[in-house]
Amino acid sequence: MKPASPAATYRILGVDTALRTTGYGVIEATGARLRALDAGVIRTSPKEPFSECLRRLSGGVRELVKVHAPDMVAIEGAFYCRNVRTSMVLGSARGAVIAVLAEMAIPMYEYAPRRVKQAVCGYGNASKQQVALLVAQILGISVANLGDDSTDALALAICHAHAFQARGGLAVPPPL
Repeated sequence: MKPASPAATYRILGVDTALRTTGYGVIEATGARLRALDAGVIRTSPKEPFSECLRRLSGGVRELVKVHAPDMVAIEGAFYCRNVRTSMVLGSARGAVIAVLAEMAIPMYEYAPRRVKQAVCGYGNASKQQVALLVAQILGISVANLGDDSTDALALAICHAHAFQARGGLAVPPPL
């Protein structure tokens, strides 16, 4: 990816993957100015079979890309889980998202949860409430009606915008 000019405008889709409630947030960045465009959750019913949840998650991400045309995507990196089954389910959901984005040739970048909290709050052990409060302040929005999954996704997008700008338009870490 070529470096962006400091005044370039680009869109970032943040995705906080899960099987039943995947949060998403879309921001637009122009220099240091960040603006929220959309945020929400892709939901699947607990009654749906596993394969249907993955299909709906893939379709939801595909639709978000068609509607918002992001230039890049920030996703939460894989993290350690004591429960092997939970790790496999989360990995499958994450894989469904990555496959769709790869198919659509959208550059993806992953960030550890601690790094996202540090970028948004200045503290890697910040609570979900602290993250939501600072996301609201940074973007000038109310997060009262947004769930944790949505604010986490917006935080991912903010984290990537900061990393992207700090490197003069060169994305770090390298894309997946």
